[in-house]
Amino acid sequence: MNCPIDGVELITAKYEAAIEVDQCPQCDGMWLDCQELEQIQATLEHDHASQIKQLPDLVGNAYAMALARSRPELKCPRCDRTMERREHGGCSQVMIDVCPQCRGIWLDKDELVALEVFFERAQADTEEVRTGFFRRLLDLFD
Repeated sequence: MNCPIDGVELITAKYEAAIEVDQCPQCDGMWLDCQELEQIQATLEHDHASQIKQLPDLVGNAYAMALARSRPELKCPRCDRTMERREHGGCSQVMIDVCPQCRGIWLDKDELVALEVFFERAQADTEEVRTGFFRRLLDLFD
């Protein structure tokens, strides 16, 4: 497979939990086959705790999303179909390119880390809400 950005041949690399991804040695973009993003999300091998504690750069991320939207559409490196560009998760502020045919995902440099930080932050926020809810519920009975 070749990189949809610069045409360089993608190399196989190990990511989290020995998940094999295809990475461009030139632009550091990454191709994930169907379900690999979910597998990466389910593992916690890389520690993003310091990034989670930082406030997200909402303005910078919005600017990056606007730039990504204006880029030419990419062709799927697996099946050569035009990929759909959209924000992952509806509020991650990370634009991804998804193939409507094979469901693979193209991520530009650093987008996988941004998604992992988003997933972990969302998980921590959910846990905080759940814990706080039950704590307040127990306070009602004291």
